[in-house]
Amino acid sequence: MFAGVDWADRWVDCAVIRRDGTRLGHRRIVYAQSADPVGDYASFLRSFNRTRWRSIPTAIEDVGILFAQNLTDHGLTVIHVDATLAARARKAGSAGGDTKADHTDAYLLAGMFRTGNFAPRRVSSAAARAVQVLARAQTDAARRRVEALHQLRAALVTYYPAATTAWPKAGLRHPQARAVLAAAPSPRAAAALSPVQFAQALRTGGRWRTVEDEVERLHLHFRRPALRTHPAVEEARAAEARGLLADLDHACSRADDMARQAAEAFSAHPSHKIITSFPGIGDLLGSRLLGETGDHPHRFADARALCAYAGVVPVTWAPGTAARVSMRRAVNSELRDALYQGAPAAAPRSPGTWLARRAGGADRPARPGVDGPVAHCSPACQARPRTAGPGAGIGSFFGKRPASWSACRAAMAHQAAARLAERLTAWHWARRSPRPQVSGVRAWGTDCLRREA
Repeated sequence: MFAGVDWADRWVDCAVIRRDGTRLGHRRIVYAQSADPVGDYASFLRSFNRTRWRSIPTAIEDVGILFAQNLTDHGLTVIHVDATLAARARKAGSAGGDTKADHTDAYLLAGMFRTGNFAPRRVSSAAARAVQVLARAQTDAARRRVEALHQLRAALVTYYPAATTAWPKAGLRHPQARAVLAAAPSPRAAAALSPVQFAQALRTGGRWRTVEDEVERLHLHFRRPALRTHPAVEEARAAEARGLLADLDHACSRADDMARQAAEAFSAHPSHKIITSFPGIGDLLGSRLLGETGDHPHRFADARALCAYAGVVPVTWAPGTAARVSMRRAVNSELRDALYQGAPAAAPRSPGTWLARRAGGADRPARPGVDGPVAHCSPACQARPRTAGPGAGIGSFFGKRPASWSACRAAMAHQAAARLAERLTAWHWARRSPRPQVSGVRAWGTDCLRREA
């Protein structure tokens, strides 16, 4: 038997079909009218098979809703059906004469799982899911912090350009810059501040050494002759800047708090020592990698599956005799960003790359487009065709030699990210057996795996 669930905000429609496609029945479970929706769904399945009702798989479009999470926690098999595929099948069914209804969508999902090729959902542990929630919250907070910083800078440029150049290295996000801007949100207010007030603002921002030198520098910087707008307009702009500065303060504190909580949750996970043993992977970046890949040992079949999920391997389009290699678009962008952030530290320690060979004393590679192609792959990768899997070289990513050093660096980051994904897959494979055979696992963190074994 196969079950399908079509969800809504206030209810879910459930349907069950046989192996031959015969419809057995459907039921609507309303959240407001049910004290235990999962229990009602279990009773619905038990009415068709009283002994093996737990073995009936459930197909649903969104596995992130609370109802699907509770089904997984209760031990039921949940199958994810892509919403785009469901929409196409729904459109084909409407062309055949089927009317659009919630229970027919539930039958449709069950039928798609019966005739399609869908794998059961590999659920990570509760600790890994908690790390994923905190890591994504930290990433979102960091993006909002950047957005608030750009908004503040765009407002200051229009009437207060001296504030945007006062801290060339630290920037406006620094606590000292925010403390000084809070005390002097306009050019006239900054020019009227005394050295004592500057020193007090700097100490509020956390500066305790060489305060007098910094006070003298800021006092001279804000007293330089510059263009100013009308005093009334300047006061209005200052009021706007105060609000934007408050948003930036809140965004910075929220990002720091989320980073601390994500690092604490990641440190408590059993795989913390292994993941942080990778070059360039700390608590914050490791929490993102663990949250996006999960800790289920059978989630990814091989390294290419993980690399394709992260989008660090190219996709080949071959309609007929023509072939085109391009970048993957439908990927996990959070995992891809995390891999690319760790790639610069992983590239010098990745066997075969020219950065690793240069660290060992090798000469600089040839310039792309001038002295010939850049051979920075390992010999095994160079022997692969252009449609090879993870670790493929520049030619497989671009389809030709890169035209500039920026493209070369992008391809190097791409290859290093793919190799880092290979190491993550090796860690997943090593955890599949009770006593992992680490002798054949070419991954950083082997000593940690050996100690766990």
